[in-house]
Amino acid sequence: MRKYILTIIALFFCLLINAQMPNNTWRNKDTRKPFTPELYMKKLNEFVTREAKLTPEESEKFFPILMEMFSKQFALESQQREALLKAMKNPNMNEDEYEKVIAKVLNTEVEMKKIEQTYYKKFHSVLSWKKVFAVRTALNKFRVEALNQFQPNRSNNKPQFPNWNNNRPKTPERNNNRFPFLNRNNN
Repeated sequence: MRKYILTIIALFFCLLINAQMPNNTWRNKDTRKPFTPELYMKKLNEFVTREAKLTPEESEKFFPILMEMFSKQFALESQQREALLKAMKNPNMNEDEYEKVIAKVLNTEVEMKKIEQTYYKKFHSVLSWKKVFAVRTALNKFRVEALNQFQPNRSNNKPQFPNWNNNRPKTPERNNNRFPFLNRNNN
């Protein structure tokens, strides 16, 4: 009987100690680094330079043009965000107002693509079209990898994309003579 009482007391103290731990730091092992725009841009520059195989001279000329494109696109995105936030804060909007918000969002997206189109021509003034294509591919790949990196509870051993073609487990062939209807080889 004494053993059980001592065990219960020990468990109670363990629970008390656990409750006293600040923010349960031993449980929340979030090893992600805090997000900063400077770190993001540094990683982006390194990744694009490596993936597109840019020379130091090319990257020196290219990245200021890329940053200029990003700043113009960011200004448009902030306008789009403001329009969406206004619509979300005002639940009493009528159909015409929602139509205006959707039209503004779509027009902003078209403008962003126009900016991208003009800047890709500027990219060609510094890089070959083959490297411009490699840069575009690297930018898209970086966005996916950056999102995966900043997602919480993401383990490194999971594949980035699910296998949509073979997502069912394969079952072995059934050759059970007691149940001939389960045998796939019988016709």
